[in-house]
Parts: sequence; C-alpha cells; structure tokens
Amino acid sequence: MEHRLLQQAKEKTILFDGAMGTMLMASGLAPNECPEIWNLEKPSLVMEIHRRYYEAGSDVVHTNTFGGNAVKLSDRGLSEKMALLNMEAAKIARAVCPPGKFVAGDIGPTGKLLKPLGPLDPQAVEETYRMQVQALVKGGADLISIETMFSLQEALAAVRAAKSLGQILVVASMTYNRTKRGYFTMMGEDVKRAVSALEEAGADVIGANCTLGSEHMIDLTREVRAATLKPILVQPNAGQPVTRKGITTYEQTPFEFARDGREIKAAGADMIGGCCGTDAEFIRELAKAVL
Repeated sequence: MEHRLLQQAKEKTILFDGAMGTMLMASGLAPNECPEIWNLEKPSLVMEIHRRYYEAGSDVVHTNTFGGNAVKLSDRGLSEKMALLNMEAAKIARAVCPPGKFVAGDIGPTGKLLKPLGPLDPQAVEETYRMQVQALVKGGADLISIETMFSLQEALAAVRAAKSLGQILVVASMTYNRTKRGYFTMMGEDVKRAVSALEEAGADVIGANCTLGSEHMIDLTREVRAATLKPILVQPNAGQPVTRKGITTYEQTPFEFARDGREIKAAGADMIGGCCGTDAEFIRELAKAVL
C-alpha cells in the first residue's frame, strides 16, 4: 500500500518544517552544546518548536536528531546514548503531531569521509545508520529523512540502512554547490548521477537542501525534476549567510523566501520546506504562497 504522505503529495504541495538548529539557538542552545541532548534535558522546548512548525502549516516535521548518529555523538562522548536520544526525539515530535500529519526521523551526515578518502568503513557507517533508523522508528517516526548529504557514498549507505529494515518511506536529500558548470556535491557528483544512484538504492523521495538560498534552488529544482519522476523535496536556506564580528546570520525575509518558494513549486517541487536560517514564520509565509 502506498504511504499516506505520497498519497497526499498527489493532491497538494507538502510542507516540511524549517530549521531545527535556528529555532534551538533562539531558545538558548549554546554554540558548542549538543542539540540532541535537549531531547533528554529540555524536551518541552523541543516539543514547542515542533508545535510551532505544525501550527505554521508544516505537514512534516523533523526530529531533533540531525547529529544523532553514533559517529557524531561519539565526538561529544554520547555514543552510548544514541538509541535513547533518537527514540526520545521521535516520541517528542509524535506527542504534538496532529492527526493526518507526519514525523520524519532526521538523519544527517557523520561529518567524516568514508574510505578510501577518509577513516570510516562503509559497512560500519551503514550499520551506524541502521541503528539510528531503528531507534527513530521505535520512537514513532513515520518516515526517514536523510538530509544535507555532501557525499553520495554516505547518502547511499544511509538509504540502504533504512530500506534494509522494511517498508519505510525514505527521503534522501543531497546538498549541492553552485558552480559555473552547474550544481555539484562537495565530492563532485552532479545532479543526474546523484539522483540516479539514490533512486537505484530505493529512495522514495529525492531532495535537495542546505548550502543554497531559495533563489538558486529554483534552477536546481529544475535539474532534479529533469532527472527523476519521483516526488521532490526542496529545502533552501534563508539566503546566503552573512558573518559580522564572528556571528553568522541569514537576512532573507520570510516574504522573499515564500516568493521564491512559489517558483520552486512551479519548477517541479512536490514538497517544500526550509533549512538554515528559517523558522516558523518562514513556513507560515510559504504556506500562503504555495497552498
């Protein structure tokens, strides 16, 4: 049976949430503090962020687990809490998820390169992701969203891990850089190659997020659309980051973001959300523009 999210996507534009990190920092997360630890120490604040996104119009929110894989958590001395942090994150989002809406278990990159370019064994990374997916599903996630992947090799490991656990809807989003020659991942993979490989691995929705602002995501959406018939998720940043006195901000307004969101929809996106610098007000304006 087709997943309910895919059924809904045939009838309307699906809205995802905006940035979790941006909202956490606005709630008091310190620069070097582990976001995932708030799932245990400050669950009410995480829950409130999810609630605000749902109220703004999001059909899907991401769990607070972007850095929740064991490799990344080990750098903070928290690898033994991986399963607990992920399960609790899913439970927190599930607790405020309205009927008919969804919780996406969020999976981000390890932050390290896989062999032969880096220290990580590909099979070990796949097992790391499998364990994270298990915890998210156990906590109540409706789907898995693999995002901000700069390495196709790692993205494929995450997709395989999720798909090995059964009939789980998997969204797989790469992050691309804009060059004079087109759009490429940090590892040099072009859109067509990345999309084809993700499809072959079993991704149900193909996405692009982060790095680019909404203006440049319009052309990227056209490229992704030309490369696949599957549903597309696009989550731009709130423009390009601006750093002043060591502080990085995003200066695009919600109205400007939503205006570009309308163009992203016209370019072929079935699902739209926000990434760095966006908050609930961005999603509220986006809903007005695309629904």
